[in-house]
Amino acid sequence: MAVVDWLDDRFPFTKSVDEALYQRVPNFANAFYYCFGGMVFILIVFQLLTGVFLSFYYVPDAAGNPAAAYTSVKSIMDQVYLGWLIRGVHFWSSSLLIIMVTLHMARVFWTGSYRAPRELNWMVGVTMLLVILGLSLTGYLLPWDTKAYWATSVTIKVGAGVPLLGTFIKELAQGGPTLGPNTLQRFFTLHVFILPGLIVLLMYIHFRLIRQHGISEPL
Repeated sequence: MAVVDWLDDRFPFTKSVDEALYQRVPNFANAFYYCFGGMVFILIVFQLLTGVFLSFYYVPDAAGNPAAAYTSVKSIMDQVYLGWLIRGVHFWSSSLLIIMVTLHMARVFWTGSYRAPRELNWMVGVTMLLVILGLSLTGYLLPWDTKAYWATSVTIKVGAGVPLLGTFIKELAQGGPTLGPNTLQRFFTLHVFILPGLIVLLMYIHFRLIRQHGISEPL
């Protein structure tokens, strides 16, 4: 095709696709537990796609009673076409994502795949786990209902108990002396802009390191 030829003249498009699709998979990687990483990738894609859809309708405003954030979530559930389904996929895949990441990292540890020369990729994976936990934490507040408010309040109090840095962590998370509109705005910014961008970058690095070193054999 002319378009593909045009791309290949400027970027090795076909070569890159062929390398990704036709790379030989070792026989030992046929075990079901080697699929956990792929399932994590699929769940992250689900989160990103459904998150983009939800952001079209969500209003990160905690002022007023009821707040616009709360009413926008109710509107997504009750009025937006298939909004209940998209939010349901986003909610349940986020819970399943944490389970699958834990299983994937347990598999990596069990098979010794964290050892040299793959220790850097292990550290990248641990960082991805922390980012995913951060996404879960920041996303929990966004519906701005009673459960989300008080659960986040408890979480911030736990962070405030950190020696020396507790007060700084509390004020940084809350955006002020109390949990309110500034808190929601900060959590929204982290959840929609900063953490998704970071997880995409880490996934790219993770996959590049896998391609560099290959799939490790179990011990």
